[in-house]
Amino acid sequence: MTYYQNIIETANYIIKYFGEPIDYAVVLGSGITLELEDQQELGYEAIPLFPGNKHANRVKGHANKLTFGKISGKNVLVLNGRLHYYEGYSMKDVAFMTYVVKHLGVKGLFITNACGAINTNFREGDIVCLDDFISLVSNNPLMGENEPRLGERFVDMTTPFDSYLVENLHKSAKKLDITLHTGVYGFFQGPYFETRAEIRAFKTMGCDLVGMSTVPEVIAANHASLPVAVLACATNMATGIQEKKHDHEHVLQTAQKISENLKKLLIETLQNLK
Repeated sequence: MTYYQNIIETANYIIKYFGEPIDYAVVLGSGITLELEDQQELGYEAIPLFPGNKHANRVKGHANKLTFGKISGKNVLVLNGRLHYYEGYSMKDVAFMTYVVKHLGVKGLFITNACGAINTNFREGDIVCLDDFISLVSNNPLMGENEPRLGERFVDMTTPFDSYLVENLHKSAKKLDITLHTGVYGFFQGPYFETRAEIRAFKTMGCDLVGMSTVPEVIAANHASLPVAVLACATNMATGIQEKKHDHEHVLQTAQKISENLKKLLIETLQNLK
């Protein structure tokens, strides 16, 4: 089957499995957790056409399952973990579930990640609502022949993040007295943590944060006309800004601490969305 057919078949499988319409979807990054009311689960390995179903649990901190349930009365699908380009997947594999989410009929997609802070106005543990990105990777999921049933050939990126979702996130943060920064995310291929020289270069380019995910999904969401917003979680300061060496375990521990405020923010935001 074609890429498009696989997307449609996977969407139909998920709809049939959970048996209810889905209002919004959330992608969780490394170490980030989110519990739902009346939660149901579907492991990635059980989704027949999912590109990562034979290689689940390759990245620590990703539960590799779908969970479905309610938040603030809305039906929410959570993608607990994602595929990464650095794992050897193609960009189209990385973007696959974003297109599936679009064909589930959701009203919007919230993406989270664990990343490093370059901007010294940020601190470890901060949450940043992205307002732009810089791709530091030469490949992206739109390369190759375009599938018009997914989206147009040339995608405008003037405003990659949906204003309605972003505005509601900021309103919710203000109401909850949670500091929500705004910043630019740099997408780095990985899987190694960046060098000091690379971080200096990225800072000069205008990156406030750097991470190894998210941008392929944002590009796919824009291609598919799927409203998207990103909450980037600063789990560490970038190389050369923090004196200690990087440690993935530390990233996971910090992400777990951030999860509480992230959950509050998403609950309040979803409650106010249409």
